[in-house]
Amino acid sequence: MKKKTAGREWFIIALAVAVLCVALGINGVWRSFERFDSSILSEKDTQLYSLMRSGDINLENSINAIQREAETFLGRERLRTEIANWKESGDTAGLRTYISNNTLATNPIYADLVVSHKDKIICTESGSKSYSQVTGSDSNGMSLWKDDNGTYYMAWHQEAPGNITYDVLIDLLRLYSMAIGKSNDREIMLLDASSVLVMTAGPDGPIIMETDAEADGRISNFRDFMMSCQKEGIADGISVDTTDEAGNPYTARMVALPSGNTVNGEFAMGIFANYEEAIAPSRKAAEEILFYGGLAVIGVAGLLLLLILMRRANAASSAELRVLKKKNETMEEINQKMQALAHHQRLETIGTMTASIAHDFNNLLTPIMGYSIMTMEMLPADATDLQDNLMEIYDASVKAKDIVTRLAELTKKGNEESFREIEVDEVIQSALKVTLPAKPKEVEVKANFNAEGEKIKADSTQISQLVMNIVLNAYDAMRENGGTLLVSTRISGEEVVIRFKDNGCGMDTETMSRIFDPFYTTKESGKGTGLGLAIVAQIVETHGGKIYVDSEPGEGTEFRVYIPLAGAAMESLAWGPGGEGKFDTKRYSVSLIRKELARIQAEKEEENRVQN
Repeated sequence: MKKKTAGREWFIIALAVAVLCVALGINGVWRSFERFDSSILSEKDTQLYSLMRSGDINLENSINAIQREAETFLGRERLRTEIANWKESGDTAGLRTYISNNTLATNPIYADLVVSHKDKIICTESGSKSYSQVTGSDSNGMSLWKDDNGTYYMAWHQEAPGNITYDVLIDLLRLYSMAIGKSNDREIMLLDASSVLVMTAGPDGPIIMETDAEADGRISNFRDFMMSCQKEGIADGISVDTTDEAGNPYTARMVALPSGNTVNGEFAMGIFANYEEAIAPSRKAAEEILFYGGLAVIGVAGLLLLLILMRRANAASSAELRVLKKKNETMEEINQKMQALAHHQRLETIGTMTASIAHDFNNLLTPIMGYSIMTMEMLPADATDLQDNLMEIYDASVKAKDIVTRLAELTKKGNEESFREIEVDEVIQSALKVTLPAKPKEVEVKANFNAEGEKIKADSTQISQLVMNIVLNAYDAMRENGGTLLVSTRISGEEVVIRFKDNGCGMDTETMSRIFDPFYTTKESGKGTGLGLAIVAQIVETHGGKIYVDSEPGEGTEFRVYIPLAGAAMESLAWGPGGEGKFDTKRYSVSLIRKELARIQAEKEEENRVQN
């Protein structure tokens, strides 16, 4: 009973603490709302200043661009020549023709080029002389001009020798459109540095008006605030109550920068935005945070309770899952062992079969090959058709004998008593030379041997066979398109690494997974037995080594064979300059067939002698 009472007391205390935390949290949120408006206002002003800075930089870039273009054009020798011609003849036709083709015309804010002499206009690009200067030039050479139609321009002024002056007129409406543009959620107003003009976005495009002209309440308030900031030279912001186009009241925010604080230096800038539209989403977001935060707290409490209730059930489930996982691992291990056993049994079956038939099959092939050659030698020289037929019989017999030999070698585990210490570089070089007659003309073989004097304990015949099988496969992979085969050796710890890398057709993943299986081949019928790489794998295993394969379709193939070292390093000459060079392409002589026949006959006689 005492334990139950104590448990209830702890529960009441925990509940009271939770309620207190919730109350404090709600109170803190509402207190934060009191500071919300001021922080949003500051953030809004920062955003507005940032937006103005973007337009400010655009103004500066536009004005600088036309100044650079003007300096380039006004500095040309041809212009000085035309001025001199005018002074001599008093005729401005040539001067006007030249300035009418000026490169400034490609700039969208360019309006006109005025050429003056002693402050009197003598020529313009447009032909109009109804211009008057409203303000003097400032430190940047900029001033305001006006034509007889009341259109204002900004002019960049440059003086030349002989009391000649040039003024490049800038279209203010185009300047505003390009640099500032129009936005639905804000309005930017420009005030020239002398406070003569204001420019702003109108419903049908930008408008320009004099500062003392009549305007509606919104533009008037905005203009007066900007002129106040310009006069005092300060950046400031103010909130005003105004109405939209439909007459609905709202609170707007105005922020202004005097011309002395702008990058362009020619215009003061102000921005006008709806303050309520900016603050409303933030207020709504804060309210939603409060509401959904409360839901999240309730949800977390519910989850904690659910986790406590599920803990005991999960403990039993976890124990059962561990038992099932262990059983699954055991079954997977048994399955892998069964697959390995089945593969081993297939190899044993091949070995038993080839061991029983290889001897008899060779006895049948030897007389076929021998009598084919002897019959060819007995034929007259003009019996070419019969000679070709007999040669086909001989070639087929050689291929059949090669298949039986490969099958027999596949089943041999190797006798370690026949192993001896051999220099690995020397054996590989010899094996490569044997393969050269089979090398396609378009294939180049390079070698880089770095295991000079190093020895391995191995059967040199089997190592040679390993090299030849891999190299011949590389030749076949590069037979159509040509390529390069790189054969190299190096020492890695207590092993020698033999590397074969070609840039032939390559292999996909499925082919790579089966290349060491007996009788698996991707070659056309009659061009491969599928035993070469199976024998390679058997030789590597017999010598306690490892073999790795990397290949990508179209990128080539790389074999790396690792065989343990035996004995100490010995000095020997490197083959080729720096251990690297190209192989000869010398072919074997045509007497190879006769030598092969003599070898077969000798083996036959030796075999008969042993049997008798």
